[in-house]
Amino acid sequence: MPTASVIVVAVADEGDTVIVHGLPEDAGETGTPVAFAFHAKGEGGSIERAVAASRLVRGSTVVIEYEPVAEGWNLARRLSAP
Repeated sequence: MPTASVIVVAVADEGDTVIVHGLPEDAGETGTPVAFAFHAKGEGGSIERAVAASRLVRGSTVVIEYEPVAEGWNLARRLSAP
């Protein structure tokens, strides 16, 4: 599974899903943010991972293991600090 090191630009808690918008570290500040969905329920979901994602702070750098879903959208599978 691919991984990305991103700088968090926004976090949205949507109930059972937390969306983290991050700028890939190598994109610089002019890059386009990419969205990562952290599901609390369902296949591959994890309450712990969704809670950890909801606590991320803008400007922090994290490493996310993900599964691509659509252009600019990804299903997060793992979250860690670099």
